[in-house]
Amino acid sequence: MPTQVATDIHVPRFGYVGDEHTQRLVFPRAELSRIEGRSGSVEYGAGEGLFDNLEGRLGTLRWTTDAASLGHGWLRDDAGRFQMEVERIEMPKGVMLTRAETGVELVAPHVSLSEMRLTVKGPFGRAAEEAPAEAPAPSAEPPPLRQDKLRFLDSLSGRIYLTVKVVLDLPVLKRRTLDQVLKVPIQEGSLDFRALDDSLDWLEGAFIDIAHDGDRLALQWKVPIVGSGRDLVWWPLDADATTLASFGRVPVRSLADFRFPGTGSPKADDKRKTLQSLSLDAIDIALSLLAPRSLEVGGGLIMFGGDDSPGMVDLEVTGDIHDRGPGKLQGAIGSIDTTIKDLHFGGTTLTADRLHFDGLDQLEVTFDGFKPTSVTMLVARVTATNLSLALGSARPG
Repeated sequence: MPTQVATDIHVPRFGYVGDEHTQRLVFPRAELSRIEGRSGSVEYGAGEGLFDNLEGRLGTLRWTTDAASLGHGWLRDDAGRFQMEVERIEMPKGVMLTRAETGVELVAPHVSLSEMRLTVKGPFGRAAEEAPAEAPAPSAEPPPLRQDKLRFLDSLSGRIYLTVKVVLDLPVLKRRTLDQVLKVPIQEGSLDFRALDDSLDWLEGAFIDIAHDGDRLALQWKVPIVGSGRDLVWWPLDADATTLASFGRVPVRSLADFRFPGTGSPKADDKRKTLQSLSLDAIDIALSLLAPRSLEVGGGLIMFGGDDSPGMVDLEVTGDIHDRGPGKLQGAIGSIDTTIKDLHFGGTTLTADRLHFDGLDQLEVTFDGFKPTSVTMLVARVTATNLSLALGSARPG
């Protein structure tokens, strides 16, 4: 894979060392500016750099330094799906740049980043959710459930406040707009849907119902007294969620597999387009992830938390999203503590024994309908232990 690096360099002196095994250039101190590099589809660089005891082997790609400091660093892929900008990068225990199986690899025992801005653009994973007006053909295979891969959410605690706004085109009653305020406590990664159903306002609750039937949970509309339930949105439940639902609770992770009428629902309203619009407004979320958990993503693994720290503390999110059109969630996180193994994103693969985000001051997720389109975060400080960053790496097959 093509690799190139260009920079302006100033060195007060340098030396050459050669023997029967290697030939090396040694720079006791090197000052670099306008550093620009490329490995495959990934570009990277920095405005300035300072290196102590910089050493490079001739005939192969292998550079090492005892300590390094970079200013105004950046990393991005050609497709525009991934971009990172960092005000300052400190590597007090040195760094090694070497050739990887594909592309190049940076290895550092300890890295500290200040004022990091990270943007990742979609599409993210499968397009499981379809708008109500775009239901697949009856012969289409149902999309696989992803809730089993989201078990790291089973240690969530906190609360979710939101207003569900539903516009219905009902038989006889015609168009009706319903606004329902929901206050949902989260305990050990699950919510009490029976208590939630009982808490519905008397007027909206006459038209809206939360129904559990076997391996499915549904938000339904009905005509009061005489009407039977028809799905607005429903959730298939895996085996563990089905067992928990029999006791009146459902895992938060199951809510990721939502379906609209027409996507395999046995109680869809096929005669008319009843659901005109569905919005989640005035979203106000406060959650923490307290126990060690893991998530398989990007061909790798993210482990949240450890014996001495929770995975995520003080997640706060506000915003609005809708079944169609743009939406946005904004928030902040007190801290995130992770271990990363072979996480692939935008032609880059990341591994770290510990990756700690301290002071995630800005978090923004944009949506098209209920599909996330981009994630942007601004972090005051990131520290990494035994970091390996492979640039220009191929996605695992």
